[in-house]
Amino acid sequence: MYDFCIIGAGVIGCAVARELTRYKTSVVVVEAREDVCTGASGANSAVIHAGYDPLPGTLKAKYNVLGAKMFPTYAAALGVPFVRTGSLLLAFGDNGRDALRKLLERGERNGVKNLRVIKREDALAIEPRVSPDLTAALYAADAGITNPFEFTFALKENSEKNGARYEFGFETASVENLNGSTTLISADGRKVTAARVVNCAGEGAGPVARILGDLIYLKHRLGEYILFDKPSAVSMPIFGTPDENGKGVLVSPAVSGKFFIGPTSVVSDRIKPYFRNSAVKELFGSAEKLVPGLENAPRLTKYAGMRTACADGDFYIGKGRRENVWHIIGVDSPGLTAAPAIASAFARSFGLEREPAFDPVRRAIVRLNGKSASEKRALISRDPRYGNIICRCECVSEAEIIEAVKRGARTIDGVKKRLSAGMGKCQGSGCDDKIAAVLARELGKSIDAIDRNVRGSGLYSGENL
Repeated sequence: MYDFCIIGAGVIGCAVARELTRYKTSVVVVEAREDVCTGASGANSAVIHAGYDPLPGTLKAKYNVLGAKMFPTYAAALGVPFVRTGSLLLAFGDNGRDALRKLLERGERNGVKNLRVIKREDALAIEPRVSPDLTAALYAADAGITNPFEFTFALKENSEKNGARYEFGFETASVENLNGSTTLISADGRKVTAARVVNCAGEGAGPVARILGDLIYLKHRLGEYILFDKPSAVSMPIFGTPDENGKGVLVSPAVSGKFFIGPTSVVSDRIKPYFRNSAVKELFGSAEKLVPGLENAPRLTKYAGMRTACADGDFYIGKGRRENVWHIIGVDSPGLTAAPAIASAFARSFGLEREPAFDPVRRAIVRLNGKSASEKRALISRDPRYGNIICRCECVSEAEIIEAVKRGARTIDGVKKRLSAGMGKCQGSGCDDKIAAVLARELGKSIDAIDRNVRGSGLYSGENL
């Protein structure tokens, strides 16, 4: 029996697992899909928000500001890219100026530092590509960007290093409660027993809560994005003034050097993400007001994700009706930013004894891309498989894919998210089959058994036919 069972291996579940392994306790994470980072954690804006947007006094405000302070240290220990870019929120007209003043006041009440309203000419000096029609801007110097895929994978790897276990393809179907413990039973009959259960199931948290004996209403919003090729049109995230649906469409760089526009915010009764035909026009209609001329930029792909929120708009972090059940759900934006603070506070709340052997460091996969010619020669000399380039667009080698498999990649998308393989100009048309071949060889499977993402989504069979 485990001390803690966490349901869901998104950024929140993996962060909670990692923080719990700081203490003398046993942890298992069960995930319905075949990998971590397959829900909202794998399709979001990758922005580390400063914290001026959440309403003062909410959990969002508290954990956003704390998480933003913690993120640089977290990222450094886990070998994850973090760039403190700052961010701009643009105002147009007198109503926009009023909105900036209110957000500045809100940010100050939340404890955000290095936040100020700047004049039009100062905003244009910081970011020359923004619309010259702006009247003023809110500049948040401490905002930044990261790689949410790598951050979640790093949390998983580091928690495993410190003793946590992961069970994939474990779709929680029912529970048994006996003698103060809970046994989770998966759809395929597997069982996991723990003294405490933590629901971090993201978009699936509502059904999981009902299985655990609680009724929590959650709503879903579809968010659609368009990804563009390098170089980025902007150096920092550019926002418009938010409305009742959230922060709105932004124009933002990615740590890869690419950039994107999005997300939309569409109420949906579906959990599985989809991209609407009308979304392209909506995205450009909003983004062009912030940064003109984007329609001519080279596009790579479009994608979508789902945000799951509570009815009151705040995070839900608390106990269930059963003594040994907790829920950390409805963690929409700024959930990525807030994850370290949420996880740390939750783990500390149990008063557990510290584990002196806890190691906070995770080493990133050694990448070929970005290395100098001499560094590349040294890598190839050490391991000739670095000289076999599988993904030419993103310069990803066979050696890196093998290492990703050792760290848990089991699907083409698992490799893609860990290494950016298939995220370049050809969008996988030149390398998906090669990646599948390496996966098949390393896992001892037939290539027909290698999935793109979910079970049954192989290149040559199932959902992709």
